[in-house]
Amino acid sequence: MNIDELAREYEKQYEVLSTKIDGLRPLLYVYSGEDLHLLRRKIKIYYDMACECKRTASLLKGYYEED
Repeated sequence: MNIDELAREYEKQYEVLSTKIDGLRPLLYVYSGEDLHLLRRKIKIYYDMACECKRTASLLKGYYEED
């Protein structure tokens, strides 16, 4: 696996996590109390993971561009 393929894998994971977040958002209007707290926590974790995937993919894409 080369660096470009690895960057694409990170981008795929970003898309997967974004899709999970989008699927959970409607539940924010349904849940309450402790369940809402846990849902928000789960969404935050997915969001943080997605941001890291996006950041890592960007770094890997630019790996050969730097001189």
